[in-house]
Amino acid sequence: MFTGRTMINPILNIIFDIISASPHLKVHELAEQLKVQKALPELDKDSHKDLFKINFLIMNGLYQLQNELFDSHHLVHISALDIYIERMQPDQDTINADNQNLPSHTDPLKSYYLDWNNYDTSKEEIEALLNGFWQRYLSCDKGAGCMQSREALIKKWQLPSAYDLPTLQKKWRRLALSCHPDRGGNNLEFNQIKLEYEQLKMAL
Repeated sequence: MFTGRTMINPILNIIFDIISASPHLKVHELAEQLKVQKALPELDKDSHKDLFKINFLIMNGLYQLQNELFDSHHLVHISALDIYIERMQPDQDTINADNQNLPSHTDPLKSYYLDWNNYDTSKEEIEALLNGFWQRYLSCDKGAGCMQSREALIKKWQLPSAYDLPTLQKKWRRLALSCHPDRGGNNLEFNQIKLEYEQLKMAL
């Protein structure tokens, strides 16, 4: 299992097997399949830290696969609502540079999850993350990278390009209800949706 900062993800191959065999998955569905295969033992005695570490390993694995599989002409699409592998067409010599699934795409979340120094986040830091700390990673400085992420989220959330706050809030409430832990949803998916909502709100 993961020890120290060996930078080896113990569930990387299992994640690959699962997403290779499934056309589309949500983050919580991937987590459930990992649990069924007993690939996720208890990682921390503290329940909040355990959940965080599970989410970290899953996202770290997905982003590692995104980098690795690109060399074999595959794109790994990653979002809380849809994870899948897409084979690039033989005649697809170039891909839109704005594509958020390219290894070269600047993504604050990806940078965070690929940094193993963040694996041993303290309980206090986790609480800070849930209370808005992620805004440091998702803040928009109106640069090109930010606009690419914004456009990708607009498409993912099925929002109009010129969305306003009431429209965003209405969409957020619908998504929040569908994946809220108290309504049969999953913490991992709910927190991811919450982070995306904050990014979209800050980009207004």
